[in-house]
Amino acid sequence: MPVNSVTWLANYSTAVPQCELHSIQLDSRKVGPGDVFVAIAGVAQHGKDYIDRAFAGGAALVLTDSGAYTDNRIVVLPELVQILPALVADFYQHPARVLQLVGVTGTNGKSSITFFINQLLEQLTVKGAVIGTLGYGYYQQLTALPNTTPHFVDIQRILAACVRQQVQLVAMEVSSHALVQQRVAGIQFDVAVFTNLTRDHLDYHGSMAEYAAAKALLFRAGVSRAAVINVSDDYGRKLAAQCEVPVWAYGKAEHCHGFARYLAYSDVVATTNGYQLQLSSHAGDYSLHLPLLGEFNIQNVLAAMLALMVQGYDLTSLVNACNRLQAVPGRMEQFVFAQQFTAVIDYAHTPDALQQALQSLRLHCTSRLWCVFGCGGDRDRGKRPLMGQLAELFADHVIITADNPRSEDVMAICEEIAAGMSPDASYQIEPDRQAAIKLALVSAQPGDVVLVAGKGHETIQIIGSEQRQYDERAYLRQLVTEMSL
Repeated sequence: MPVNSVTWLANYSTAVPQCELHSIQLDSRKVGPGDVFVAIAGVAQHGKDYIDRAFAGGAALVLTDSGAYTDNRIVVLPELVQILPALVADFYQHPARVLQLVGVTGTNGKSSITFFINQLLEQLTVKGAVIGTLGYGYYQQLTALPNTTPHFVDIQRILAACVRQQVQLVAMEVSSHALVQQRVAGIQFDVAVFTNLTRDHLDYHGSMAEYAAAKALLFRAGVSRAAVINVSDDYGRKLAAQCEVPVWAYGKAEHCHGFARYLAYSDVVATTNGYQLQLSSHAGDYSLHLPLLGEFNIQNVLAAMLALMVQGYDLTSLVNACNRLQAVPGRMEQFVFAQQFTAVIDYAHTPDALQQALQSLRLHCTSRLWCVFGCGGDRDRGKRPLMGQLAELFADHVIITADNPRSEDVMAICEEIAAGMSPDASYQIEPDRQAAIKLALVSAQPGDVVLVAGKGHETIQIIGSEQRQYDERAYLRQLVTEMSL
């Protein structure tokens, strides 16, 4: 999508060389021929230090906020940081105005909701895309991202590509970090979705109050046009009461009373492969079968459905499409063994997510419930004993192992988890993650369910400064084959 530099920057500067531009880059390593390199202050260094590298990569133009240069390809705009969101949107011709845009925030469920939105759209023959933890693009063929929510410079480029590909709706995860760091500046969402708020990222935010305040930034007037809020979550009810934009509520039926626009569930019955339940809403009542594990997935699906209802999609069509939903990779994903037990991989890495996963699987478990998990190093240490306590409370047997230990000692992390457990708890420590998983599986009996929590979709394990290739889903598939021989 080439852009004429003189036309584009006419409102911002008169000293612009005439050239054809292709995309805007913040990272000099990603600059290609015809690109614009934006040289502004980063966390550790200023982008001006990389101008030469950008030109070596083929940059046609550099924008920066200070300095004096004789090279007319370097344009100095003192107010660059302030005007950059509008400038980037102008460059890409405001793709957010063309697309339906859904932003999803909350501690747990963001990836699942964006995927369910895209699966439902596919059933309705509407082209969608996702941006989030698992990558961006078509939900079954994603391009990896370094962060859950990219910088707005990268988001605008992705959205522009979606427009060219005739995508109609993009569902994007919006992390608390991204909101505080203004990574979605200049982007207005048609719908903002709130899932839940539980302990996470306190190493960054410092307190639950600050963490909640970060999430609430997505629900301001001018940032979003409508809010879809889980009112079965304690903070969700508070957010709904103070929200600046129209609220559409979802959750358990008893929590949705009093809302004019809502989607609620009740009469939940667990089946061997999912749930049967009743839906009630301002648009009618339905019986629904969901082929998914985990009651929290009921709420995730309702959030996806309601976000689409806000955009005008028909509830009856959405209910019919739900019958064909599939688990998101690494989110309550089932692996059935010939020995008649089941392993489930889930990304649960917070106390609340672990508790919900175990409580949900208990409903589908006819014998013992196993839990294999660890905690990440160089992250919130306070949750470790709490997760140990919850694993003991909701599982029959626990195997504590490594997650991403990073610079910390694996055994020290495992022992901090075990410190939350009683002396007579049924647990053991196996620091090698693959060995821990295999130990649980060779010990499992018919009717058992083994939850392997924490890694989910991830394909690396961080040990020290090394990023080792580690695909837990591939390992489980391998074990299903090996143990069936």
